[in-house]
Amino acid sequence: MGSLMKTIFEAKERFGARYRSEEGFVGVGIGRAANSEALRVYVAGSDSPIAQKLKSETTFEGFPVVVKVAGKFRALPA
Repeated sequence: MGSLMKTIFEAKERFGARYRSEEGFVGVGIGRAANSEALRVYVAGSDSPIAQKLKSETTFEGFPVVVKVAGKFRALPA
């Protein structure tokens, strides 16, 4: 295995850094797909630019990418 083996946690961080400024990106988490670790990508809507882009990018650094529509998030007043 060694240090060249990428972990799902490292992939999650890099995925977030790459796509966080994309329109419609809400967040990224870790889940499972077909009995393996996967990146769960939360988007504002299925028609958002990031959701459309990820239709063709089904893996990232060897991990499956699962797109979930989460809607828009906004901060509540403290």
